[in-house]
Amino acid sequence: MGNRFTVHGTRADEDCLYLTNGGTDVFFDVLTLAGSAIAESDWERNLVLHFADGHRHSRGFDGFDLSALPWTADWPAEKAFLLALLGKAMTRHGWHLLTYDPPYAPDSLRRYRAMADGLAAPVPVRRRPRRWGDWRVPPPAEFLERCPAHGIYQGELGCRLCDPEIQPPPWRAGRDARKT
Repeated sequence: MGNRFTVHGTRADEDCLYLTNGGTDVFFDVLTLAGSAIAESDWERNLVLHFADGHRHSRGFDGFDLSALPWTADWPAEKAFLLALLGKAMTRHGWHLLTYDPPYAPDSLRRYRAMADGLAAPVPVRRRPRRWGDWRVPPPAEFLERCPAHGIYQGELGCRLCDPEIQPPPWRAGRDARKT
């Protein structure tokens, strides 16, 4: 099982990013590290929380379409933040906190950045899926509490880098425990 990340419902393999479950965990780990460092607005914090809690309820079914995010009328600034977040992740911000080597993450980030960069005006705001909620509303303060060990948002489910369910076991630390 794995996850497909698309733009505007694309299905062709060359128009999407496909990641294994382990690759998706890595992807969300590095996006949470970068995003927690730069998010300032409510929309930005909600996006980072999406990554912080992502792929923890429904493994193998967490891929999503960029155009389905709850973009607002301020979508050009929101897209600019997503691109900045991906750029920050591409600098390997916070990767020293990971217990594994993510050798495939740079390529996944480059591919996803290209997809995000090509995103035109997203689906109209009125068609926003209910499951996302309104990201203009501040997230619960307790979700924004930072992990003392990793400095990232803890989200609804706690620090993803402390979660033994998604992090490689100690005996695999330092090895390529995640394949994309």
